Amino acid sequence: MKELCWYFPSSMDEVSTLLKKRGVIPYGGGTGILKTGLNRVEGLIDLSCLPIHFFRRDNNDRYNGSSYGRIEIGATQTFAEVTEQLGQGHILGCALGKSASTPLRNRITVGGSMALFPAWSDLMGPLIALEAEVTLAGEQQGTYPITHYLTERGLRKQTLITGISFPDTTWSFQYFRHTRTHFDYPAFTISLLLKKDGEKVSDLRVVVVGCSGKYKRLHQVEESLIGRLGEEIESISVSRIPFTGKKFMSSEYLEHCAQVELERRLLALLKGEIFHG
Repeated sequence: MKELCWYFPSSMDEVSTLLKKRGVIPYGGGTGILKTGLNRVEGLIDLSCLPIHFFRRDNNDRYNGSSYGRIEIGATQTFAEVTEQLGQGHILGCALGKSASTPLRNRITVGGSMALFPAWSDLMGPLIALEAEVTLAGEQQGTYPITHYLTERGLRKQTLITGISFPDTTWSFQYFRHTRTHFDYPAFTISLLLKKDGEKVSDLRVVVVGCSGKYKRLHQVEESLIGRLGEEIESISVSRIPFTGKKFMSSEYLEHCAQVELERRLLALLKGEIFHG
């Protein structure tokens, strides 16, 4: 087995310098290395001494002209820690509580999982629906919308995710993961967020993860339902969501399942049902 050089920085300036070294990568929970291997890795940056292990809830913030707080999560927070902080009544807590196994939830970090973004991610759907923002350090610094981070590859070069944040507001939600067995990677996930003004839909977020292109936010579906009376909606038209075939599942099968489940979950949510599946 080849020798690896370990680095133990205590400041973000040190991290920025280390990220420029060839073959040197961040090390948080280590689960990503189990998947990708060490073939191209020459050194590991241990993140445990950096000030990026936190969970903060600011209830006195004003953001974008609206009065509500924000939730901030440090990059080295594990799935288990976030689940404990948010609980099953929050879409992110619900999703991460269903992800992987207990030992893995105790190791997988938010920052590492976001950087790798596997096709079976239980993290990214809720974050995209929540319109989260990502804070970066290294070659690229600053805070960016999560979709901007995902589409701009240059933001990931020699850069470390230090945290994420999103508005601390109340949503009705449904989270669905399509699996063959309970202990299985999801072939796709559906994240739905809903707000109503009385019986009228005032805001809606619809995100599918695991499809072609990794994820898709269905703006057309959102726009078609906002402003309508939720109790009066009897059917929903969802356009085709393209998929790439996976082991034991054809693209046609996945497309059909995603369309059926999405219509079913949306109708249930509009009628006031909450599903944690």
